[in-house]
Amino acid sequence: MKCVRKDQASGVNLVDVTEPVCGDNDVLIKMRSCGICGSDLGNIFGDSCRSSSKLGHEVAGIIVKKGSNVKEFELNDRVFVHHHAPCNNCHYCKHGNQTMCEKYIECLEPCGMSEKFLVPEWNIRHESLIKIPDTMSFEEASLIEPLACCIRAWKKLSFSKNDSVLIFGVGPIGVMHAMLAKHYGFGKIFCVDVNEFRLNFCKEANIGIPLKGDESNISEKISTHTSDLDLIIIATSQTEVFHSTINLVRKGGTILLFGEPSKECNLKTNLSEIYSKEISIIPSYAASTNEIRESFEIINNKSINVRQLVTHKVPIQDITKALNYARSGDGVMKVIITNE
Repeated sequence: MKCVRKDQASGVNLVDVTEPVCGDNDVLIKMRSCGICGSDLGNIFGDSCRSSSKLGHEVAGIIVKKGSNVKEFELNDRVFVHHHAPCNNCHYCKHGNQTMCEKYIECLEPCGMSEKFLVPEWNIRHESLIKIPDTMSFEEASLIEPLACCIRAWKKLSFSKNDSVLIFGVGPIGVMHAMLAKHYGFGKIFCVDVNEFRLNFCKEANIGIPLKGDESNISEKISTHTSDLDLIIIATSQTEVFHSTINLVRKGGTILLFGEPSKECNLKTNLSEIYSKEISIIPSYAASTNEIRESFEIINNKSINVRQLVTHKVPIQDITKALNYARSGDGVMKVIITNE
């Protein structure tokens, strides 16, 4: 079977690997859709602060083999797969820090960007495998994980109806944050980017006020809509925008660090200004099983239309083309790898 592997020279290669052996407590999935995440691009082309050799984790597919002890799932079940599974019993998990759990590791073998992959007993036992209805497409199901990551971040925040939010970076994740802001009843949603296609996407989808990110008068433009910014979300790896957020956010406001920074990223900032304005700075990484379930329900109930994010579907055989689309961002929002 074919699997996408990182290659130092060319970025990635589609290589032949041995199909994983399905044990008595495991299931083997035929991948049908796998979203390309910004962290995948960071692992391949960049210097990710959470590097991994495994590519692809926004996955959905069909069960093609199952162990004799697996009773809750059947062959041909359509499923979403979460690649992480916390223990829910350690000190971290009991304090709501499931993503810091020692068991919270990537378990799919060989990875999500494979024609088939193994889901081990641990993930199944810890509810990381969810049956999806026929009314949910595989593409929608592959977006359960990234939306869940955003939901977990929002659960860390304190906000009120009609608050205002500015989002730096409106790629797929930034747009999901804008969708959630609208879902949670925010009054003003500002979408900042340098990419014209993404700004037009936000405008046409009616999910926020688009602002060109390379203009120096963002503060002036915002002031025509609101006098205070309650929340700023950094949904880009370009963390130098952090300096702007300190000036833009209101006194007592919140800055959410969501975009994954590069390894050993250092910022020099005026700590006294953060202190005197009492700005809350909250980082958020990944999602727990709880947010996965919430995300599934939101997508299943059509409360948020994530399907509109998918602009490109590319067969796994054309993985290089798919990655180039995702990396360029030119006329692209979300790229999904398929395996029909």
